[in-house]
Amino acid sequence: MISNLKKFNINKPNFNPALIRLLYMVAFGIVAYILIWPLLALSVIQFGFQLFEGIPNARLVNLSNQIIVYIVQIFDYITYQTDQKPYPFSALPSKTGNKTKAKSKK
Repeated sequence: MISNLKKFNINKPNFNPALIRLLYMVAFGIVAYILIWPLLALSVIQFGFQLFEGIPNARLVNLSNQIIVYIVQIFDYITYQTDQKPYPFSALPSKTGNKTKAKSKK
């Protein structure tokens, strides 16, 4: 009776690979949702710097840019713009690479 059961072969899975992508999409969607809140907090803090010092804090601008680049990388994967999984499965894209990518889409 046991011999009648299908044996699982790691090289030839019996499932649709789209289901694995769905799991990654849900997980990265949750990560993006979590990252939006600190980004909003950074925006409020930046407003305070602008209000009291007259200029935005350069380090906070850099941090928020890095968060935005990562969120865009997640959204590119979720919306099938790319098949490359976001960080930590790949490197974070550079800010300059992301800006040129955004310019080429327009």
